[in-house]
Amino acid sequence: MNQKRHLDMTAEEKANIATCTGNKDEHPCKNPIFRCSECGNYGCDQEVLDKCTEQGFKNDKCLHCGATGTRIPVMKDEMAEFIAQWEKEVPGIES
Repeated sequence: MNQKRHLDMTAEEKANIATCTGNKDEHPCKNPIFRCSECGNYGCDQEVLDKCTEQGFKNDKCLHCGATGTRIPVMKDEMAEFIAQWEKEVPGIES
């Protein structure tokens, strides 16, 4: 699991971050995907609530548990693992 904060990542690592597949303003979002190190929630980070259909954070605050400063980038090859773990741990939540 990648534990680096986005600012500490190399250019190559940044190129391998999973991108959001949600819709933002009726267009594909494509922002980086992050996960919450506290609760496992994942999604993109936006400045406004409900800006993207797959939003997981608002201004670095997790929209599931409310923690701040817990946002960690998700690599493309790790995305399926985080989705499966989240759906297993949080019944009734589906992406």
